[in-house]
Amino acid sequence: RTTRSDSGWMERPAGVPDTPLNPLHLKGLRGTLAEEEAEGGGAASEGRVGGNMAALGSIFFHPFTVLLLAFPLGILSDQRRWGATSTFWLNILALIPLAKILGDGTEELAAAIKNDTISGLLNATLGNAVEMIITVQTMRKGMLDVVKATLLGSILSNILLVLGTSFFLGGLIGSRENVGKHHVIYDEEYQARRCTPEKEQIFSSKSALVSMAMQLLACMTIALPTIFASASRSDHGYSGLVETKEERDALLLKVSRISAVIIMCSYVAFISFQLVTHKRMLSIDEGADSDEEEDEEEAGLSANASLVLMAVTTGLIAVSSEMLVGAIEEVVAHSHISASFIGIVLLPFAGNACEHASAIRFAIQDRPGLSIGIAVGSSTQIALFVVPFSVVMGWFLDKPMDLVFGMMNTTVMILSVLVALAIVIDGRSNWLKGFMLCTAYGFEAVLYWYANKI
Repeated sequence: RTTRSDSGWMERPAGVPDTPLNPLHLKGLRGTLAEEEAEGGGAASEGRVGGNMAALGSIFFHPFTVLLLAFPLGILSDQRRWGATSTFWLNILALIPLAKILGDGTEELAAAIKNDTISGLLNATLGNAVEMIITVQTMRKGMLDVVKATLLGSILSNILLVLGTSFFLGGLIGSRENVGKHHVIYDEEYQARRCTPEKEQIFSSKSALVSMAMQLLACMTIALPTIFASASRSDHGYSGLVETKEERDALLLKVSRISAVIIMCSYVAFISFQLVTHKRMLSIDEGADSDEEEDEEEAGLSANASLVLMAVTTGLIAVSSEMLVGAIEEVVAHSHISASFIGIVLLPFAGNACEHASAIRFAIQDRPGLSIGIAVGSSTQIALFVVPFSVVMGWFLDKPMDLVFGMMNTTVMILSVLVALAIVIDGRSNWLKGFMLCTAYGFEAVLYWYANKI
């Protein structure tokens, strides 16, 4: 309803009688309504602040948060010259909680946006932000071999160590009942207990096989440039029009950069397949009504608060990783740890420790689908996105980062992917399969411990 006044037509507030209104009365009513709206807005603002504080509390209230003490100690070690070894280990420890906080911030931002496609893109792109930051910092120091070792180690730790530990513990730790949606215990007289050897977990293999197929594609994109580099040599020098090592390296670099762009296009196609074109197919295959699908939760942090948290954490990770990378050369020179072992084992562990713990926890809870999604999905993102990203960043930083990983690294990666593929292809897991994957990772860790001593 509207009413006429000297200043024109005005809305009649609810509850006001249908009689001519004095403009002064309307002014008073507007003031009252404005005050009520301000009070409501203030209450909403207080609610948002309270929700943000509660969400931050849940993020920081975690056992790994204690390791944040290593961050200021790492800075002191670097500034006060406590030694490269102290700086290295303190910053390794500091990266563990920082990586967790950055991952939590990414998830909170994805939840605040409330758009499945954008949320999936955020998680897919920023899920390995720690590896990307470490890659850039290491590349700036010119340590390209450590960059390649870190990327390879991140892939191996996910598809061998994390997946293997998840299968091993998930196949041994008992369940409440002998038959469930995602597990079977082959014991007719089974009683709920902590450990049982007759357990087998069941998961959808379709999504895992898509990721493993993309892993094989990534192996090819690394293997072919490596073979191309070896084939360009001959017994009497360089074949074709290439006459010097510099010309050969320039040609390999050009091939790697073109290949990196092609791989990133494959990653875009992979994400589109998962989030757009076949989203429904994958969700049905994984069982939309299963207990793997949790009830949708409202975002604890607002989008702005999530962005601030991510920006601050990214800055801290950049500072910590810079000090860490600066200490690597001295640590290698004055200890028995090789640069390959640091890149293959230590750096990936620091960046993915919390993510690894989540995958193992889901497997223990008889939710192997989520566990495989974390382990295999993360390694696929690294192979198809972070690896070509490192080549492109080397292009911008004028660093000769290429896709020639060496015959040993390439062989290790291909065999590891084939072993993981053979393990997940039937959609079932048990403790023996997990033990096999952990054994493969342990063997490779020993191999790289002695790699530079031959």
